[in-house]
Amino acid sequence: MIENKIELELVPKAPPAAPPAPLAPPLPTPPGPRAPVLKPAVAAPSEQTGPMATGLLAKLHEQRLTFTGTGSEYFRIWVVNALLTLATLGIYSAWAKRRKASWFARHTLLAGDGFDFHGDPRRILIGRVLALALLVCYGHAFEWSKGAGFAMLAVLYAFGPMLFAGAQRFKLGNTSWRGVRFGFQASAATVYASCLPLLVAWTVVSVGAGMGLGPIVIGAAGLAVGLLFPLAHGWLKRFQHRHARYGALEFDFQLPVRKFYGLYLILVGVGLVGGFVAGIIAALAMGTLKALFGAQASLVALLAPLSTVGVLWVIGWPIYIARLQKLIWDNTRLAGGIEFAYELPAFSLFKTVMGHGLLTVLTLGLYWPFLAVRIAKLRIEGMTVLSDEPLDTLVVRAAQRRGRGAVGDGVADAFGLDIGW
Repeated sequence: MIENKIELELVPKAPPAAPPAPLAPPLPTPPGPRAPVLKPAVAAPSEQTGPMATGLLAKLHEQRLTFTGTGSEYFRIWVVNALLTLATLGIYSAWAKRRKASWFARHTLLAGDGFDFHGDPRRILIGRVLALALLVCYGHAFEWSKGAGFAMLAVLYAFGPMLFAGAQRFKLGNTSWRGVRFGFQASAATVYASCLPLLVAWTVVSVGAGMGLGPIVIGAAGLAVGLLFPLAHGWLKRFQHRHARYGALEFDFQLPVRKFYGLYLILVGVGLVGGFVAGIIAALAMGTLKALFGAQASLVALLAPLSTVGVLWVIGWPIYIARLQKLIWDNTRLAGGIEFAYELPAFSLFKTVMGHGLLTVLTLGLYWPFLAVRIAKLRIEGMTVLSDEPLDTLVVRAAQRRGRGAVGDGVADAFGLDIGW
């Protein structure tokens, strides 16, 4: 995938000198060419000047991201998006996503300036239709015949990695801060090497079931997927962060993949504890339901596993998200001496999911926008940007460079779609 590059040069601003008192009115000077300069931001009160230790170096300046959106404001956007999506049988969902992403980006501030999102809703719609068609065909291909199933699997393996990389390119390429856009660029070989392992892990069990293999073979395949999944996940995250950029400044991600195994071991431990708690809750619920409904054992059998999954999600998801984001961002760096630190209190996220999630259930989903804003605020404000120089003293000069060719740009644009929901 090819995209135009923007070269950035970070230059500390010199302190303004007091001008001498003029003896005569100064002569006007003809305007000359000016380099594009990002607007200097006013330092937020959260900026500190003490050194902060990160993965490799100690940085002198830190700036925490802030989120200024409110639940009531997002509720109005959410209601309009939902109504228009229903009225257009889902077609407006692409424009709804653009409006939602733009609202969240503009309310996310770094050093006093908000981000922005410029995605084309038509490309979001095309990406969704294409992704949905692939999933539907893949889900039913083995029902038609084994030949159709393998053919569909080959199509998925051939185009899936490029679509995923194109989605990263679309998302980052349409996100900007202070007038400079982010970007994503990786070679085709890197795309397939990074994305195929997770794609194979996602499909191997369902493919075995579609081929009619025995439970022992499917179980062995599932066990292999479980053992290799942290490795594939680590490769994917390294791929996402190492090939991202801000203008011409490249991100870097240095993290041994084995640390993802540590993360998943913690998740397994949490799952065991959560499963024990969920089992007790399910047993109590089953006893109560049997006493109330008597012979309706099918209802009890349905609610027991659902309640277990719900409890596991409420307990495990906050811990997983908090540790995963810290693991990733603490090991991500940006050229120009910029690093990141991330701290998301898992207990605060747990309380938010529990309390406001219950309100969402009781209001039949109407409280969802308020829950989404609270979760976004916790996750966004957990990020701190660390730098050698204060962010508001940096001047950005941009110079446009040509890409590698029209054919390469056309291929990149063809896959620059949003396939997410």
